[in-house]
Amino acid sequence: MKLKMAVLGANSMVGSRFCEMASSDFQLIKADLSSCILVDITDKNSVENFFKNKDFEWVILFSAFTDVDAAEQQRTNKDGSCWKINVEGAGNVVEACRKYKRKLIFISTDFVFDGVRGNYTENDPPGPNFDKVSWYGITKAEAEKIISDGSKNYIILRIAYPYRGKFAGKDDLAKIILRLYRQKQLYPMFNDQKISPTFIDDIAPAVSLLISKGVTGIVNLASPVPSTPYEFAKELITRFGGNWRDLKTGSIGQFLKQKGKTPRPINGSLNVEKIKSLGYSPLDWKMGIKTIYTQSKGNLL
Repeated sequence: MKLKMAVLGANSMVGSRFCEMASSDFQLIKADLSSCILVDITDKNSVENFFKNKDFEWVILFSAFTDVDAAEQQRTNKDGSCWKINVEGAGNVVEACRKYKRKLIFISTDFVFDGVRGNYTENDPPGPNFDKVSWYGITKAEAEKIISDGSKNYIILRIAYPYRGKFAGKDDLAKIILRLYRQKQLYPMFNDQKISPTFIDDIAPAVSLLISKGVTGIVNLASPVPSTPYEFAKELITRFGGNWRDLKTGSIGQFLKQKGKTPRPINGSLNVEKIKSLGYSPLDWKMGIKTIYTQSKGNLL
């Protein structure tokens, strides 16, 4: 018998690929705001009814407000949609997990860190300077706290700058670069920012491993080798037949000095030694680009 897992946010960019890949290991119960099973995580009754009427052992929460710049327009506003979804919504799921004795996997982000130091491990606390953390990052850090305080059986899976093969629903890190490059509208790419992009295809096998080993707590899942946005774009554009010499370089340090810019980690790179020690090696970003090229037969868009 396959383990039963509920997927909240099953139609999202990350969640939909997880469902495609995880169906061989789990019996999935897919829910979303646009699924056959409708669940609104900001509505306690909606969450309660779902947990009461569906039988599953684990629930994985992909539903989130992820538009970082739109979230920043709501900074400090706890009545805004970002806080309602990312904090109160997560809290509703935690409460239901506790009541119905279900186990939770929560998808979090490198944006919980201020990006001053980089190479963050699972033991590093979010922030610590929250003036340098976006409102999106603050809401995800708050959700992490609710989960760690209110749950016993949970996994917080931190990912960063996720990208995948062909998907029409939403641009990810790779697609937005390629799309803007081909439209000759690509902005300068930062060459002084450290990122650890996550190949979305890593999530399903990593989750299977973590559950099978009984792992709980925080786990980072990202490229073991960090990149800069410029290096990532150069490799991506070259692989997909473009000319990297068309790229312009920019500085995140200079960018963040401009008034009204959304805070972003200058060095948000994630350390993945924990998951490697458990027996799973995430794909490095260069191999990830090669893989999405193969998967899409050279036509990602």
